[in-house]
Amino acid sequence: MTIHIETTVNERIKNSPFFSIQVDESTDDSDLTILLVIARYLNVNELEENLLLCYPLTKRCTGEDIFNAIQGYFCGNEIDWAKCCGVCTDGAKSMSGRYKALRGNLEPLLHPQTKFSSETFARFIERSTQSICQSCKFH
Repeated sequence: MTIHIETTVNERIKNSPFFSIQVDESTDDSDLTILLVIARYLNVNELEENLLLCYPLTKRCTGEDIFNAIQGYFCGNEIDWAKCCGVCTDGAKSMSGRYKALRGNLEPLLHPQTKFSSETFARFIERSTQSICQSCKFH
């Protein structure tokens, strides 16, 4: 992602009243594990979806490793976890466990009503953002 595009996406997320993320990690044929984070947010009353993070994970891939990579990016770009309204994963143990997985590491940082899901991202985000937009009166 070029610096300009990345900066623009980060600014839009920071200016949005809320955002949600989908997190996935996969290993390619060369045993390189890639972490992908896609963000969906409100930009001038329109929902936008963009790739936020594409990061190689060089060591073992635990929930804590995934959390540390995302947390490092969020801290470095001053993205506020309190505005995160939803987290969608594939349901893998490293993602969805309540103690040592990504979810367990994120829960203390998020609003108690933040939704976690392992359903398809499109379905989850559509349902979550419709609910939020209705409550915020964005039609």
